[in-house]
Amino acid sequence: MGERKIRGMEIRVDRPLATEALRLQARLMRAAGGVADQLPDLIGALRSAQSEEAKQAVGVKFIGVLTGIFEGLEPDEFAHLVGDVVALAKLKRPSGHYETMDLDGDLSEDFGAIIPVVAFVLKEVFGDFFSAAPGSGSRGVAGRA
Repeated sequence: MGERKIRGMEIRVDRPLATEALRLQARLMRAAGGVADQLPDLIGALRSAQSEEAKQAVGVKFIGVLTGIFEGLEPDEFAHLVGDVVALAKLKRPSGHYETMDLDGDLSEDFGAIIPVVAFVLKEVFGDFFSAAPGSGSRGVAGRA
């Protein structure tokens, strides 16, 4: 899927199983509550942004919405959801091999990297899905007549 360097870490996201992605999407939409309708558009915009300036502008909005979503969760639910999202990423280790990221093991020394990593993972996992199916946050289908 995609690779990015975030705060000095080389991160890769591979395509998860469909069931895993759908479960995560349902958890995010439930957690999002009143802003759930903004997520598909923001993730789709992140995916389709062409210029670096456009990507940054949408990224700032997306991180703001994510922060708002996470603030509404109970602490344990928040940590579990973020940990599950982070675990979809792989981190390039000094050996050159990519291994599954671990929230505590890989991000405890750099809390500022957590939300950017989560935003990158969600963009990579759901970008095509949301850009191809407007309204997918409510499980709608693109082109339905």
